Amino acid sequence: MDENASPQAYETKRLERVAEFCPPDQEGDEAFEKIVAMTAAYFDAPIALISIVEAQRQWFRAQVGLDTRETSRDLSFCAHTLTENGLFEVLDAAQDPRFKDSELVCGSPYIRYYASAPLRTADGFNLGSLCIIDTHPRPPMSARDGAMLVNFAELAMMRISGVRSRNFVDQPTGLFNRLRFEEDIRITLLNGKKSLVYCVDVIAPQALNDVVKALGCSFAQDLILAIKARLQTLIPSGRLLYKVSPTRFGFILDEHDAIDSVCQKIIDDFKTPVECQHIPIPMQIGVGVLPVLEASQKDQDWLRLVVSAADAARDQNVGWACYEPQLDAAQQRAFMLLSALHDALTRGHQLSLVYQPKVKLPELTCESVEALIRWNHPTLGVISPAEFIPLAEKTALMQSITFWVLDALVEQARAWAAQGVRLRIAMNVTVNDLQDSRFVDAIEAHIQARRLDPQMLELELTESILMSKPVSVLHELERARRLGLHIAIDDFGTGYSNWAYLRKLPAQTVKLDQSLVRTLETSAQDRRLVKTLIELAKGLNYHVVAEGVENNEILRLITEWGCSQAQGFLIARPLEDKALTTWLANGGFKG
Repeated sequence: MDENASPQAYETKRLERVAEFCPPDQEGDEAFEKIVAMTAAYFDAPIALISIVEAQRQWFRAQVGLDTRETSRDLSFCAHTLTENGLFEVLDAAQDPRFKDSELVCGSPYIRYYASAPLRTADGFNLGSLCIIDTHPRPPMSARDGAMLVNFAELAMMRISGVRSRNFVDQPTGLFNRLRFEEDIRITLLNGKKSLVYCVDVIAPQALNDVVKALGCSFAQDLILAIKARLQTLIPSGRLLYKVSPTRFGFILDEHDAIDSVCQKIIDDFKTPVECQHIPIPMQIGVGVLPVLEASQKDQDWLRLVVSAADAARDQNVGWACYEPQLDAAQQRAFMLLSALHDALTRGHQLSLVYQPKVKLPELTCESVEALIRWNHPTLGVISPAEFIPLAEKTALMQSITFWVLDALVEQARAWAAQGVRLRIAMNVTVNDLQDSRFVDAIEAHIQARRLDPQMLELELTESILMSKPVSVLHELERARRLGLHIAIDDFGTGYSNWAYLRKLPAQTVKLDQSLVRTLETSAQDRRLVKTLIELAKGLNYHVVAEGVENNEILRLITEWGCSQAQGFLIARPLEDKALTTWLANGGFKG
């Protein structure tokens, strides 16, 4: 114990060491069992314990002769040894004023003799003790026996430290692991040092998975070892490198180290692929930096924050990035939305559909609508699809959303049919929906059950969808077309447009991207482009829909150029089902 430390300060730090060295959920350990067995045999004691003393209790890492696994700290003999540096001995507890009225003396296990040696960490904190207990008084222990009990305690402490070290080491690389990284950040804070925590995300998890699939686990492990070796030459001398996840490394530097030069050195070096078994593997580096400044912030999840910064650096292709609270808040909201979205899909009435009319040109009659999803969360309120759909597209939730939309619009189509309203309903689909047969299978099941007239369903997809998995996507689109569905190419004219490529798709309709349509009044170039696109598409027998029609002048232009349909705020904003039927009953769009 530090002679200058107050008892309260010592106890606070001691309890921190207990939590570090002796988490209570550890499994049994044969070495500890053997130590207490040898101790009990050597001293011919009916009871021997490795006792860990926490704030409110003591619990036994291993024991001989005692059934209970813990006792209250108030009753603990071992609690009296916490500030002792050596042997602690009670010759007759029944005569000792500190213990004579204890229920452990007056009742089971009827302690009369007690002797212990501390389990002491290298920095001077007692975690508890190795003790022996007898139900009869004993004379004082000889110097030899006292030294032997201390030796047994030191042996137990060596094992405790060894288990801790084993838990702190990443076995494949030999580097300290995430637990040790977090521990060293915490110690830095406790010591009042201002530091910078770095996380190097060396390769995207999917890319590493591709390496494993192509070259095997052994190669992937050798690759990580090669990355480790290179990183160790790039961080300042004498600094520890940690392995904090399968694709991430970390290190801690002083606050005065120049962030830019440290990060740029790593980024520049990894522009050269890492060579493993004579095969060059390109890296996708992102470095995150997080200031660790105040001990009052010791409970923050530093690792999560610095990993967030590293991921942001790689995703934004900027090399390195400091932690930004607003970015972290956005990532937490994204995770919260994805979690809440799963709940919204499985129960409740949070999700709904609205329908935006399309009008036929030049008649201005409404024959079809586009189904758009809406989410009204009970506490977060209205959440825009522009926010949650891009998040869902990165997960398996996107296909669940598609199936929800399909079921909802089938029910809506049946309800409208019962009212005498016949409208083709378009729904948006993604590559995930068409990468296997399940989506089209579900549509076919609705058709066979006579719940859906295939002529009343249109699938809208971007032309880039075929770029991902062209064979499977094209196969599913052809299945859908054979079932009688309409296929529309959305966002046409935004970059992928290639007529030969487009002809591969079994589509009848192209939808001009609204970014082109909305600028027709102000951009002569867009007017020429849109007019040409309409003429070419019509010449190839495509039905042409213009999105983003917001005023009468744009409507006039696209009508003159032969556009088939118009959609946009001038026609109508997206409407709920009842509002749409009312809009239709009142004559729809009147121009």
